[in-house]
Amino acid sequence: MDGGVVRRIYRAAVLSVALLLSLLGFAVVQAPTPASAAMLNPYGFSVWGYQNRVTASGLKWVRLQRDWSSIETSPGAYNFTGLDQDVARANAAGVNATVPLQDAPSFRLTQVCTGVNLFPGPNEMSTFASIVAARYNGRNGHGYVASFEIGNEEYDGYWGGSWANTLPCRAANYYGPVLRAGYEAVKAQSPNALVGMFGMWWVDTGHVQTYMTWLYANGYGRYMDFANFHYYPGGNPAVTSGSTPSFDLEWKTIHAVQVAYGDGAKPVWCTETGWAVSSVNQGSNPVVTLAQQSQYLQYVLDSSRNSGVMQRVFIYMISDTGYDGMNIYTPSGPLPSYNMLESYMAQYPTWGAAPSPTPTPTPTPAPTPTPTPAPTPTPTPAPTAAPTPTPTPTPTPTAAPTTSPAPTASPSANPGQTRKASKAYPSAKPSGNATALVPSSSGSLNATGNFSAEVKNPGPLGGLGHLIAIIPNAIGSAGMMVVLWLSLGALFWVVLRVLTLLSVARRRRAAGF
Repeated sequence: MDGGVVRRIYRAAVLSVALLLSLLGFAVVQAPTPASAAMLNPYGFSVWGYQNRVTASGLKWVRLQRDWSSIETSPGAYNFTGLDQDVARANAAGVNATVPLQDAPSFRLTQVCTGVNLFPGPNEMSTFASIVAARYNGRNGHGYVASFEIGNEEYDGYWGGSWANTLPCRAANYYGPVLRAGYEAVKAQSPNALVGMFGMWWVDTGHVQTYMTWLYANGYGRYMDFANFHYYPGGNPAVTSGSTPSFDLEWKTIHAVQVAYGDGAKPVWCTETGWAVSSVNQGSNPVVTLAQQSQYLQYVLDSSRNSGVMQRVFIYMISDTGYDGMNIYTPSGPLPSYNMLESYMAQYPTWGAAPSPTPTPTPTPAPTPTPTPAPTPTPTPAPTAAPTPTPTPTPTPTAAPTTSPAPTASPSANPGQTRKASKAYPSAKPSGNATALVPSSSGSLNATGNFSAEVKNPGPLGGLGHLIAIIPNAIGSAGMMVVLWLSLGALFWVVLRVLTLLSVARRRRAAGF
């Protein structure tokens, strides 16, 4: 074989390898990969529509709330314009997004409780979750969502006018099958995205313990990458008052159930917490001072950072327009809580694991709860709107289901927070005047620090690698298919060319050349 043939074969082989590596590179770009450090980016804001101040703050997580009912406006008709814009802005800013699949339209509410259509069923959630996850999996031209939550607060926020009507509708048996359906649908379309449970809203220790125990006892704990709760006590987060837990007691209660069922390495998120400093869009919710708001938020951050269990905290809220009493950056300027947050992030850019992973959970969950049979979905009639109750003295509950604790405090008939101007779920959170902040204490930490892998944000952060990473979003799935077919065709041609040159070389050698 002469030198010219050898060189041609060598060049063809090099080209073949290069094309093969290119194909592998495109495959890698198409699928976002988990980050190596599970505790990166612990801070976030929960917002309605992406806000410019999220980018300016330097926080690396945003919780983008858009109601399902505003996206699927009629059966099978979807309008993703608002969420598309939110995700694009978050990706462009290098901010990771979590999206709660929340508040289904009335025609998807197939689960009925006390005669009211309240919740979507597993089939409805599976369909919607699949559509949303496929749209934002980083491969279809609409950007990437790093995390999804199966629900917001709706599974824990119904008020039926009395405790007898309310407690059965805050039972975990309505939610467990929906969680599994949503988890499996998201993972099928966007395998690297995190999937968490909805944000438990009722700040009641017994309820939190019972709800989590039912989920784990019935096998649904495996269908979440993180547990999730919202914390709106109205007052001091360092203090447990009756059935209302301190912030520490709430996450410890959740973690205790995880430990009891062998899932103690799973992290916990708090995807909403905040305190109102004015009554704007806050109804009769407690109003605290500017100093208290800052101190309370810092307590939550301190508790989370030192826990080894809490992985992320989202503050409700920040807004470019300042329309809400919980906004920590008003039109006239940042509040002390915002300045505290900036200093805190600079001092603690990430959170470490606790040094002593020896769990001694308090309280201890019941090991063998009695599961409540799952409700049978009914055909979807138009739901009957629950009337808005007015505060009255608390009626004594006539019956409490096995999946929900009877209230131990004496809240009003419909106490709690109504934070969002566009949504007001009645809850059972006792209200009251804020008390003086008790200095935080790290105490004994009962946790482990091994968290599941997180997801890198594939947005354009600069550099050649990030430029390559946004190619799939720019050209879309159809463009990627064209590139793939052209690359495969070129690779096939190179292989044929190499085989042809080898055949010619053999013939020339046999002929004595």
